[in-house]
Parts: sequence; structure tokens; C-alpha cells
Amino acid sequence: MQIRKLSDALGAEVSGINVSDIDEATVEAIHQAFLEHLILVFRDQDLTPQRQIAFSEHYGEVEVHLAADHLHPETDKVILISNKKENGRYIGAVSAGDYWHSDLSCQERPNLASFLLAKELPREGGDTGFCNQYRALETLPDDLRRKIEGRKGIHTFNRMRNPRVKVPEMHKGDAQMRYGDRAPPDGIHPIIRTHPETGRKALFVSHRFTVGIEVMADAESRLILDAIFEHQLNDDLIYRHKWRLGDMVMWDNRCTTHHAYGGIPPGQIRHMHRTSLIGDVPY
Repeated sequence: MQIRKLSDALGAEVSGINVSDIDEATVEAIHQAFLEHLILVFRDQDLTPQRQIAFSEHYGEVEVHLAADHLHPETDKVILISNKKENGRYIGAVSAGDYWHSDLSCQERPNLASFLLAKELPREGGDTGFCNQYRALETLPDDLRRKIEGRKGIHTFNRMRNPRVKVPEMHKGDAQMRYGDRAPPDGIHPIIRTHPETGRKALFVSHRFTVGIEVMADAESRLILDAIFEHQLNDDLIYRHKWRLGDMVMWDNRCTTHHAYGGIPPGQIRHMHRTSLIGDVPY
């Protein structure tokens, strides 16, 4: 196994292994690299859904995603991130990643980690950006940090309650009501989160899910959050991943955010399998 740093911001490439056939020492080595680099890119992985699940389970309990209409037909532990259609409807979550976010921070227990496997790729477009939230906090202006010390953010799954994002066409009309109804209760989490394994502090807010600050007027919280979101777009904090077929990317939702840049030409397919781990309650 070889590990090569991908950028100064975060990320490392792991090569020379088949993740479906690893011993305990390799599992631990990957875990340590994961904590150090925040995201890991495993090249040339040809995994069945069950083997992807088995690898994910080395690091925690795999979650069944709340988007039940996009689950893999063979297992409810894999969600499809795909723009494929069958019988006139998308089989996967087309809008997944369209805004910066940490996976399901809207839940009481946000995802610990996610694993995304590239099964089909377009000839162009479809890159994913990852942002280092340790460094985002470390470089946050002091006056802005003082405003969020000890504060909690309000996270919602329901796009209709977030003026910064759009509701996808597939969720409009009658589907819009069902989309809102399936949203879990808001997640209320510290804006500055402590990573439970490293003990390091990280920002824990995102454009997609964070809609307010608890016990703060909307106008004031909007200004603070907008300033944080702008800061998180600093290029020095971001690694942009250009996918190769067979890439599996594993990222730490406790200290990163990510975003799918899009730009896929009409008629081209981007089809991914994702597993995610149940996390703990942020503190």
C-alpha cells in the first residue's frame, strides 16, 4: 500500500491495494491515514455493493439513507448517486452534492464518514470539491470566531426552508410536499465542533443544511453564516477531485464539507454507489 498526499489543503491517494481483501493491520493503517488526511482516494476498485459495505463496516455502522427512493435495488445500505433514468424517472439522487455540505448534518447523529465509488463517469465534468474545516476554523477572522463561540447552528434537510438553495425540479409539485414531509427534525449542533477521535476543533456549518443560529435573530445569523460560507470558499482550504473510473473516495464528515461541481454535458452518465456511517452527536 502506498499513500501519496494530493494537496496542501487535504486528501491523499491510496494505491496498491484491493480494499475487499485487507488484513487488520491495513485496516488500522487506513484509519490513521484517514484521520491525518481527512479524505482518502482508493484507485482501481471494482467492488460489488456487498464488498463496498464490508469495507465500510471496518470503520463503523453503515446507515440506511432516508432517501428511500434512491436506494440500490440489491441492498438498502447503498444509495445511488446517479443521473440515469428508468421508466422516465431518475434512479438516483441527482441533486446530491449540489451545494457545499457535510452529509446529513441535519440529523441528530450526522454521518461519520462516506464512501463514494465511481461506476460510470461522463467524459467531462462531475468533479467533487472537499473543504478542510479544521483549517477553515483556524483561518477564520478573530472577530467572526468570537461571534460563534459557544453557539449552535440549526440544520434542516428541507430545502424549502433554506433561501440559499433551490428545490430540484424532481421534487416540485406534489413531490414537493412529500419531500418536505420526509425531512427529519432539525439538527441543532455546535458551530465549532470537536472531533471525537482527534480532539481538534472544526467548523460545522454548511450552505446546504445550516439555516440559522439558535437563540439569534434571523437577520443577524444570516450575516454571520454568509460570512462563514464565503470564507469556506477560499481556494487554500479546498481539494478538487477529478474522478477516474474505479475511484472510491472516503471522507470524514466531522471535519470536511464537499460539493459536486456539476458541468456534465447532456446525455452523459455519472453513476456512483455511496455508503455512509452513522456518526455520534456533535459536541
